[in-house]
Amino acid sequence: MSKPETLSRRRLAAVVIGAQALTALILPLIVWGAVGKEAGLATAAGGSIAAIANGYFALRAFQYSGARASPLILKSMYRGEAGKLIIVIVLMIATFHWWPTARDFATYLFSAFFVVYCCGLLVPFFARH
Repeated sequence: MSKPETLSRRRLAAVVIGAQALTALILPLIVWGAVGKEAGLATAAGGSIAAIANGYFALRAFQYSGARASPLILKSMYRGEAGKLIIVIVLMIATFHWWPTARDFATYLFSAFFVVYCCGLLVPFFARH
């Protein structure tokens, strides 16, 4: 009984990560067309950081399945969350360090990060299993 539910959760995770990746691709194009190149690049950076970090978490969190693997599932979720946090911190620092004009467009970067991250929170409410 737990096997079909686990597969369903994995499929939902794939839908969430796909929606985040799609949002991280489309949003910069909209901003680029409406505001300009630099704002579009900053939006792409912020959205990509969120999508990459959440993708890593999903890979770690759904690595194991089944009732016997409960301790491994919990451990992999904690490691996935810690890794996600480290990825976000490292990529944000790298972005601001190697792209000096990112500070001028930080609003777009952080807004895109927030939108892509919230997309992962909202998609399960609208997705059909």
